Amino acid sequence: MTRRAAVRMTWLLGAVGAAMAAACSNTTTPHQPPCPSYSGGLSQGDSLYGLYQLVSYCLDTLPASGPPNISGHVTLSHAMGIDSFVAVLVNQGQPPESILGTYTHPLPDSIHVTGVVKVSGFPVSVEVPGRFMLQQNTLSVSGRLAVTGANPHTVSFIGAR
Repeated sequence: MTRRAAVRMTWLLGAVGAAMAAACSNTTTPHQPPCPSYSGGLSQGDSLYGLYQLVSYCLDTLPASGPPNISGHVTLSHAMGIDSFVAVLVNQGQPPESILGTYTHPLPDSIHVTGVVKVSGFPVSVEVPGRFMLQQNTLSVSGRLAVTGANPHTVSFIGAR
C-alpha cells in the first residue's frame, strides 16, 4: 500500500471515517469546492455504535468518491469501556485495506479518531479530529486527516447503517 493509499483508508474513519485512506484522484485546483463539513451530533436517544456502509467520501476537494469504484464500511463499537472502530476500504481491483483504532466524542458534535494503517507492511499512525452528525441512520463526519509523514488533508465521509 502506498502513502496515498493510507490517506484514503484513513478517511473511512471516519471515520471516522474515513478513513480511511487510499489514494484519491481529486485534484486540488483552486476552482474546485472544498469537501463539505458537518456538525450537529446525535439525535436524542441515538448511538454512534453500528456498521456504516460507505456512501461517499471526499479528500481535500469535491467531487466526492464512492461506490462502485470504491466501497467499504466502518464499524463503531464499545467494548470493555473503549469506543473503537474498524474501517475497511476496497478500491476497485485492489485488495481491501483496513485501519483499526479508537475514537472519542467529548463535545456534542466533536469526534477524534486515532488509528493505525499498514503502509508497505509498516504501521502508520493516523488521526482525524473533526465534527459529526448522525441523522436517520446516516453518519456524516468531516475533519482534518493527519497521517504520519504526510501533509494534513481535509476529509469528509458519509456512511449509512
